[in-house]
Amino acid sequence: MVKKFKTLIVFCLIICLMFTSVACGKKDDEDVASDDNDKVVESDDKGKEAKDEDAEEGPRKLHLLGPDKGGDIKFADRDKFPVWEEVQKLLDEANLDIEYEIVPAEQYEVVIQTRMASASDLPDIANLSPLDQTTILNLAKQEVILELNSLIDEYSNGNIKKMYNEHFPFAKQLTTSPDGKMYWFSNLHNKVYKGTEPAPVALTMIIRKDWLDKLDLPVPTTAEEYYETLKAFREQDANENGQADEILIYDPARFTGAIAQWFGLGTDITAVDVENKKVVSPWYQEGIKDYFKYLQRLVSEEIIDTSLIGVGSEEIQQKITENKAASLTDYNMETYREPTIEGGGEYMPLMPLKAVEGIDPAAQLEPPFLVWRQYAITKNCKDPEAAIAFFDVIYSEEYADLLFWGIEGLTYEIGDDGIKTFKDVTGSFDTKLADEGKIAGNGFFGDTVFPRVQFANLEYEFQGRPDYKIDHQLKIMDYKPYFVNKNENYLAIPDDQQLEEKTRILNDLTTYSEELATKLALGQKSLDDWEVGLSRLDFFINVKQVLKVIYL
Repeated sequence: MVKKFKTLIVFCLIICLMFTSVACGKKDDEDVASDDNDKVVESDDKGKEAKDEDAEEGPRKLHLLGPDKGGDIKFADRDKFPVWEEVQKLLDEANLDIEYEIVPAEQYEVVIQTRMASASDLPDIANLSPLDQTTILNLAKQEVILELNSLIDEYSNGNIKKMYNEHFPFAKQLTTSPDGKMYWFSNLHNKVYKGTEPAPVALTMIIRKDWLDKLDLPVPTTAEEYYETLKAFREQDANENGQADEILIYDPARFTGAIAQWFGLGTDITAVDVENKKVVSPWYQEGIKDYFKYLQRLVSEEIIDTSLIGVGSEEIQQKITENKAASLTDYNMETYREPTIEGGGEYMPLMPLKAVEGIDPAAQLEPPFLVWRQYAITKNCKDPEAAIAFFDVIYSEEYADLLFWGIEGLTYEIGDDGIKTFKDVTGSFDTKLADEGKIAGNGFFGDTVFPRVQFANLEYEFQGRPDYKIDHQLKIMDYKPYFVNKNENYLAIPDDQQLEEKTRILNDLTTYSEELATKLALGQKSLDDWEVGLSRLDFFINVKQVLKVIYL
């Protein structure tokens, strides 16, 4: 079994490197569609002429299919909000008459799978995000969804190219298939600080600050101090309920828990080491044995609540609500946990903690640029020119402002330095000010049939945050070493052969990795015996050669 696991890891590393090689092959100055400047001008002229003709013929009709929002505010409520009136003006200017088919969020995966598989009863534009990449690329091969490059060249007014080529150039590599074509549009996000500085945020271990203060305990600065602090919480009854039930919420099955990075480990079975331009596997990194030894100590002291391994978010939230969660992995700037704690409480983020001599603890960062979700034009679209006009609206700066920020003076304001901040950061996204209409567009139409285009900044996230969270964010932005939580943001779309290999390997690899990691953490499998087995395998000589590939 160990030998099988070894083989799967090797294959997966090689495949990831093949993906990154594909990404490297695309030049930064390549257009989303054509490089012919004369053709772009000609396309713009055609767009203006077509708009005049369409205005005479009447609105252009489109049928859009997507999921509803999952929260209290639904897409059907859109007419209540002033920001929708502004979005509708953009659609009217594009002469679009849209029929919205919005499916309850919990039903949408089945609906879109069924509709696309049958290739019948298709809308003009569909949100394909619940489908995996293999399925979507197969739909493209079967011509169920349309190739976009030629449509952009022929019909776009220039907004799509400007957004992909100028504002989000990284998105080109992540949405262009090996044949050089685009088959879907995506959500695009970029976050900056002081107008231009890239602003990654961290996923880190957060710990109960109010318990530290109450028990007069210092903030831990090493992994050993963290362990002793969690023991002290239990021994001194930090939550004052008379039981030793103050716990660490941590799932050892995956490497996304931030403790793994303290030991210099990547964030997935195969993870991108951005700094060193290579793909690594935590199973073969230096700190792996010490990491599992550390987890075994936390398990043996009952600090880790093993009943929560593999459970969903509801069970985890219940422990937080019950005032039992001493520490867990979460975003460093989170503010949504504290209000749910019975009796109140504060979580503070920890910097990466030293765990092993000779290994620098790494941070886990979320890149400031994100590309996710897929929106495609289907073969049933009778008016592809209208469909491109819709996406020209989406990829306009006016739409991006309305979606993320809302309306100036109502939901956000611009400072003397030109930086945008929300007038009420919670109300701009959530239900707090919904009754007054003071929410940005993302609160009720983002991720439905409307992609998200987000020019975010760090300044708004500082609104209402305590100083210790702001200080952590400012330190973590430039911290090294680090791994990213979005490894897919550094991998190009695979070709058919790579896709087949990935599909064949990944299920077995993931299952075995999670089972092995869990058993090692729980002490159900001997780490020494496992390492003896691995040491007999000639892995490193073969892998080091392929890890020299340079990507992105």
